[in-house]
Amino acid sequence: MADRKKKDILWEVGCEGHTDAWVIAGNWELATVEAAKFWQVPWREVAAACEMKKRIVGAPRNVCCRCGKTYFGAPPMCSFCQKDQRLEEEHLRRKLNRAYQLGKVM
Repeated sequence: MADRKKKDILWEVGCEGHTDAWVIAGNWELATVEAAKFWQVPWREVAAACEMKKRIVGAPRNVCCRCGKTYFGAPPMCSFCQKDQRLEEEHLRRKLNRAYQLGKVM
């Protein structure tokens, strides 16, 4: 049998109430699990609401999926974009919590 080399698949996963998450996974189910880890929520809360925005098979390594710059580190994005994406998620979470407290969102 021929030895097949597994290609990395880069997924952009979206979910209502969360920012889009860029994750690397072998299939869609694992991508939703990785996105839930990024959002720091239990997978069961977001599994049904996740939607695929982009799927890139054989994504280039060391090229940031957000800014497009070359970097040296773990995929899928550079450290600056990772920090920025985490900050965006935290701000969105605070904004939604505040809206719930004020009764603007049901």
